[in-house]
Amino acid sequence: MLKVFIVDDEAPARSELRYLLEQFPEVEVVGEADSGSEALEKIPPSGADAVFLDIQLHDRDGVDVGRELYEFLEKPPMIVFASAYEIHAVRAFETDAIDYIVKPFNEVRLRKTMKRVSKWLSLQEKDQPVVFDRNLSHLLQHLAVERQPQRIPAEKNGRILLIDPNEIVFATLEGRHAVIYTQQEHYLTSFTLQELEQRLLSGSFCRTHRAYLANLSKAVELVPWFNGTVHLVMQDCRKSQIPVSRSSVKEVKKRLGF
Repeated sequence: MLKVFIVDDEAPARSELRYLLEQFPEVEVVGEADSGSEALEKIPPSGADAVFLDIQLHDRDGVDVGRELYEFLEKPPMIVFASAYEIHAVRAFETDAIDYIVKPFNEVRLRKTMKRVSKWLSLQEKDQPVVFDRNLSHLLQHLAVERQPQRIPAEKNGRILLIDPNEIVFATLEGRHAVIYTQQEHYLTSFTLQELEQRLLSGSFCRTHRAYLANLSKAVELVPWFNGTVHLVMQDCRKSQIPVSRSSVKEVKKRLGF
């Protein structure tokens, strides 16, 4: 049996991945963790052969967690990174991850990943050198996303408009649904903020707070706030300030280039 461990700070994502993995008769899910710290505690004694590791954890950078597993374990597990954004792929492969998959997961893409994991394990058991294609352009071709951004249907004054993602400055949760803000206007959508995040494929979008999704390409200023948090001043007619939670500050700064 191939022993697999799941690390993701969102319970629905863990449940979805566990369900898909359990469809493979050769796979046993031996554990889960909802944070980087918990993962580093539970993975070594679990005897996992492979770890599906979310990159954006609430307490740690997932790439750093993967790097620690490689550096400190005598026999580290195979790492498969997962993220809602393909922009993280370059960083993921710098840690010798064997694959990188984009949320939401699907069975066809996951099957390719499991074949890759099985091949790695087979070579390892035979003491043969493990050589994978590290040509990044080739690897990115296998990411399960469409390259062109989808237009977002949204409502304004009883009309359904199709919004170009490049026009979106930020989105926030108002009630159960996400509201999109552009330079001048705002539009109601039928999506939750998580669903909208999954539809916005551009790497410039970042979940800065549980109730906010910001287009970092539209940010013009970073303002220190209370208790280690910051606010992003956005490039719109309102000069909107978007909160960045303490757990997201590191990722936002990294995405902004500092």
